[in-house]
Amino acid sequence: MHSQFWREMLRFVWWLLRLPIVTLVIREPVVSVVFGGLAMLGVLMVLFYNLIRTPHFPTWTMLSLSVGFGIVVRVYKGLIEVLAR
Repeated sequence: MHSQFWREMLRFVWWLLRLPIVTLVIREPVVSVVFGGLAMLGVLMVLFYNLIRTPHFPTWTMLSLSVGFGIVVRVYKGLIEVLAR
């Protein structure tokens, strides 16, 4: 009887902790479009500015930021997948 109470309490607490997942899932399309778009735009800018040979364009900084935006999208989706279990 006593262990069943604690089991139900743990289940309820776990449900409360998983509740923010709903907000993560709802925001997922927006995060994917915005950060994915920024990643793609950054890579295209690097390609464009290197193509026209702009002398003081921060190529590696922009490329790093673009890769970082792509990583943020992957981590966000991974976080949703881990917390949804």
